Amino acid sequence: MMVNERMAYSPMEAASKLGLCLNSIYKMIKRGQLKGIRVDRKILIPKTELERLLAGQSSFNPPSGNANK
Repeated sequence: MMVNERMAYSPMEAASKLGLCLNSIYKMIKRGQLKGIRVDRKILIPKTELERLLAGQSSFNPPSGNANK
């Protein structure tokens, strides 16, 4: 039987999973250290991004736009 697994998390959920404060998550998204995807008015963080961050793989590509639009 297949368990329905989440593919993305809200910034608050990601902060909780990583043991960070919410402000740190938003700063990491703004700096391009963590990839956030805007869906309508919500920001979602793919599960693969959290796994990449925990694995220590760097993905520092400054975003072209402002994450707080």
